[in-house]
Amino acid sequence: MSIPFGPGIAQAVYMSDRVYKTIMLGYVIGPLIALVVAVVLLFNSYIFPEDIYLFLVFHTLGMFGVTVGFHRLLTHDGFKTFAPIRAFLILCGCMALEGKPLEWISTHTKHHAHSDHDDDPHSPLAGFWHAHMGWVFHQDSFADPKVYCPHLLEDRVVMFAQRTYFVWPALSFVICYAVGGWSGVLWGGLVRMAFTTHTTWCVNSICHTFGKRDFETTDESRNNWIIGLLALGEGWHNNHHAFPRNAFHGMKWYQFDLSGGLIRTLERMGLIWDVQRVGQTMIDAHKLKGKTMHENIMRLKQELGDYIDQGRQEIDLMMLKLPPAKVATVRHYHEQTMKRLAEIQIHLVKRRNMKRRAIEKRYEEVAKLIEIAKQRMTMVAA
Repeated sequence: MSIPFGPGIAQAVYMSDRVYKTIMLGYVIGPLIALVVAVVLLFNSYIFPEDIYLFLVFHTLGMFGVTVGFHRLLTHDGFKTFAPIRAFLILCGCMALEGKPLEWISTHTKHHAHSDHDDDPHSPLAGFWHAHMGWVFHQDSFADPKVYCPHLLEDRVVMFAQRTYFVWPALSFVICYAVGGWSGVLWGGLVRMAFTTHTTWCVNSICHTFGKRDFETTDESRNNWIIGLLALGEGWHNNHHAFPRNAFHGMKWYQFDLSGGLIRTLERMGLIWDVQRVGQTMIDAHKLKGKTMHENIMRLKQELGDYIDQGRQEIDLMMLKLPPAKVATVRHYHEQTMKRLAEIQIHLVKRRNMKRRAIEKRYEEVAKLIEIAKQRMTMVAA
């Protein structure tokens, strides 16, 4: 979900892959080094009250800017509010240094459209660390705003934040220096960056790997109470994927959602309205639909598995009928085809939740593999 500042630069000027990855390495490693330095200083009692205040203030502002501003307001249109409050939330999101608004929103929208499937920018199916932060090292991970959030290209507040993006994190660092000197920059700037970005990245990695599922979805989203606490409610991720527009990710009394609490408070104060909620009727309907959907997906996966087994048997039979002198001609291709079919079968077993379209794409690939293998063996046998 978090998008670093690199894509913003890359879209403004041409950037080679090596330069981009170097910048991203600094973006990821720099705050972690600062965190180590801060821990050493902390154990030597070299920390001041101002450092703690700066860390708490800018971490909280940045997190709320991302969770309430970028995510629930701009990406999912979970509520409406006055222009000044909207602008404040967006600029706080910029201070978090997780990327320009358009890149953040378009990439997260793409994540929902292809969650845990081939075009997902940061699925753990490509590896846990890829989902956590490895994906930010690939420029093609980031979505095109013209495709995934074209309506925001006409939004004056969003475009202002887009153009002036670097001003706001820079301002936060200046304030930290003015209040606490270099120690303030360390805690309120770099250490805060480490906490903010990795907390957000944990939603991508941990909340698609570990936790419970209250709802059937076509992805691997999970509810994780630890990330729910750290990420101000974003850790109730299965709830969110089941009901993306719902402004409240914590849907049970014990699912702590501080971002939802802020939204509820602002609503009571009359500062926001049109807050999206999910009633019991919708929950019941989703669970009924989810059960039927899961049964259908399991049936389609079973049919595809049977189709693969049948195709492998037919190919092996054709291979056995070839004259020994001609077997070597197609042996390599036969092995590669069998290997790919086995990979697809393993993928079907590992993936409990899949979209119908993803299964159809696998069907198309399997049919093509089997057809080409048969054609090659027929040509060799002739």
